[in-house]
Amino acid sequence: MATGFASALSEGQPAHLDLGEEAVPCLVVGLDGNDVVLAPGAELPPVEPDTTAYLLIEAGGSLHALKTLIRPGYTKGELVATLLDPFRLGQRRNFSRAPIVLPSHLRPAGEVDKPWTTFTRDISAGGLRVAKQSSYREAALHEIVIGLVQAEREIRATAEEVRVTGTDVSLSFVDIEAEDRLLLAQLTFAYHRRAAGH
Repeated sequence: MATGFASALSEGQPAHLDLGEEAVPCLVVGLDGNDVVLAPGAELPPVEPDTTAYLLIEAGGSLHALKTLIRPGYTKGELVATLLDPFRLGQRRNFSRAPIVLPSHLRPAGEVDKPWTTFTRDISAGGLRVAKQSSYREAALHEIVIGLVQAEREIRATAEEVRVTGTDVSLSFVDIEAEDRLLLAQLTFAYHRRAAGH
């Protein structure tokens, strides 16, 4: 992706979607790779899927128009704008992150010992950050089980350590089912929708 944008495209950021005849105010509610999930702040004119539109955002003190293809979103009333123009998010991550607390079990990949138990500090479709417990065992790869208590479901994945501090361990998924990745993305989008009042 191209560089040159100082500020990040992030959840909660106001934007406008230029549909040619009018620009509709929107709020960014999620990021998923090159897809930006938008909650329009006004009634949208009828839009065909894969319509070309421009996402207008402020970055680095300037207004930028990013070429996108738009389609209906994951939730009624939302749109997904797929970025066609190169754009650097101003951060290393490509997925929306949300401070959702979920029970988690981690074990160094290949070990048979009991996993260490912790909880997430935040999650995304690309990885998670967990609280570092005294039972933490350092490893390049971890087998992870995330408990989704309300859904009575578990997500199993393999993730690599990307950062360890005195209080946290950040991991990036290297092996996760597509359905589970989508579920995590939907959880983060729902969190940001609620935070934005939508």
